[in-house]
Amino acid sequence: MVKQERAERTLRRIVTAAAERFEETGYSGTSLDDITRAAGVSKGAFYFHFASKKQIADTVVEHSYGLLEDLIEASCGVGVPALQQLIDLTHGLNRLLLTEPTVRTALRFHREWADLEPEFDHYTLWHGAIEQLLGHAAEQGELRKDMPSGAAQVVAVVTLFSVESLTVRQATRDQETGRRVTDLWNVLLAALVPGSPDDLLRTGAPEPCEAV
Repeated sequence: MVKQERAERTLRRIVTAAAERFEETGYSGTSLDDITRAAGVSKGAFYFHFASKKQIADTVVEHSYGLLEDLIEASCGVGVPALQQLIDLTHGLNRLLLTEPTVRTALRFHREWADLEPEFDHYTLWHGAIEQLLGHAAEQGELRKDMPSGAAQVVAVVTLFSVESLTVRQATRDQETGRRVTDLWNVLLAALVPGSPDDLLRTGAPEPCEAV
């Protein structure tokens, strides 16, 4: 049991170190020596878990995809308006990007790695979640009646790339990113919601809860 726990800790350390190095220097700019040195492990320890740099990169992406799936599937508010769930989901993405190097790295790979495995397409996953929530919002009468047909795709792109652009800059990895996400929603809601949403929706980050 002790040996197994030690192996699991080593595995987590390698994955985290690899994600941080890939985030900093990209896939092609990162060597196995860089990863093992950052993780503080030997080449033998690395090859005990992974056969190649490509395999560790795939593991980083898969781990990140699972975190994003968990975020989307989790729900803290039964009966919460769909638009509020969408706002909270975006703040959740902000938290993930601030705290999880695997998520930041996976999104970098999407921009730079043409043959990224399609079953771990973070963009498709995010777009699907946004389209579903906006569909529910429309059914519940939360949206303007004159919303264009492509609104969901636009909101998905704007939210994902806006939040990502905030957190990939080291200088803004603090509470400022949450305030910027709030500002983003104050602008978006003016285009999505009839009348004033101020009394109905909270654009700031939700209080932490066990489900997210």
